[in-house]
Amino acid sequence: MANCTHGNGRALCFECFKDGMERTRARRAAWTQRDLPFDFVETQRTLSEQEVAHRRQMLEHLVEAARKGA
Repeated sequence: MANCTHGNGRALCFECFKDGMERTRARRAAWTQRDLPFDFVETQRTLSEQEVAHRRQMLEHLVEAARKGA
């Protein structure tokens, strides 16, 4: 974590704590982004019949849940 630059001794002020958390959050977001497929068209594959059936089943479930909730 960050060191306080405001001369508070060993205490970490809120501003420095928040800055450190923002850097940590940005670093984690950048790490997550590097695994995303940016060239989606090139990496796209066809789904198997089982995968298509599963997606249809899940969509039907969501439609039914939306009808019950509305």
